[in-house]
Amino acid sequence: MNIYQLQKWGAEYLEQKNIVNAEFDSKELLEYVLNLDNTGLILRREETPEPSKAEEYKTLIYKRAEHYPLQYITHRAGFMGYEFYVDENVLIPRYDTEILVDRVLQDNDASPCCNILDMCTGSGCIGISIMLQRKHCGKKDNVMLVDISRGALSVAAKNMEQLGAEADLMESDLYKKLTDIYDKPDAEENDTSAGLKKKYDGFKFDIIVSNPPYIKSDVIPALMEEVKEYEPSLALDGDRDGLKFYREIIGKAPLFLKKKGRIYLEIGYDQYEDTRKLLVDAGFTNIKIYKDLAGLDRVVSAELMDV
Repeated sequence: MNIYQLQKWGAEYLEQKNIVNAEFDSKELLEYVLNLDNTGLILRREETPEPSKAEEYKTLIYKRAEHYPLQYITHRAGFMGYEFYVDENVLIPRYDTEILVDRVLQDNDASPCCNILDMCTGSGCIGISIMLQRKHCGKKDNVMLVDISRGALSVAAKNMEQLGAEADLMESDLYKKLTDIYDKPDAEENDTSAGLKKKYDGFKFDIIVSNPPYIKSDVIPALMEEVKEYEPSLALDGDRDGLKFYREIIGKAPLFLKKKGRIYLEIGYDQYEDTRKLLVDAGFTNIKIYKDLAGLDRVVSAELMDV
């Protein structure tokens, strides 16, 4: 088979296995195996690939047919115009999360320098994108990427290197390590901890941004096979009511935000009222909700009262 015939075979096979966007996925996998872009694939469509490449492509088609996510096969996912490395340690970045990044960028455009905390960072796509976009506009921020997963932080570090981003990584169960460092007497701190505390003004941030796990535990079995079987449950499961991480992130945010600092959260379509109440109880005001392209609630922002 030539390249065109191979691609057509791949698309038909994936369609038979009920893979959504079968034609797109077959093309992406062929570009990945042959190291071609879309134009190259078209120009060389009549050529016959090396047998080893054809076999590699078929192997990946069979893997995708098992609903193994395309992005985990190619190790790349587009987000905010950047290409991020992803693997099974992190959630695959979604377009809806770009709304979260856009909101942070628009609201803080006038601020020349911000301390930014990206909580539950995963691949780092949120914090890294904010940092790069603002750097492009002449801003200079201090960005901290926090996650409990060492594997996720390894992916975030790879993306920092790949995209030329500068940020600080911290392995922590939400705010725990920040609290531990803050509570230590100066004499007990190592150079790294002391340097971070100074850099971030005693761990006071202008912005906290997060896309935490927020899916109810009993909903996970009903998710798409690609998600429930292969994406990390640690990054999906928000406990019985889906609000476990919001309670912690919002509840302790005032300890780590500067006066009038802002928090930005991605939420589930039915979680606005619950998160709004948590924000009010924690001393936040100017609470706003933003919808995704489907018209569903997607991002909530709020400002810490200046008291």
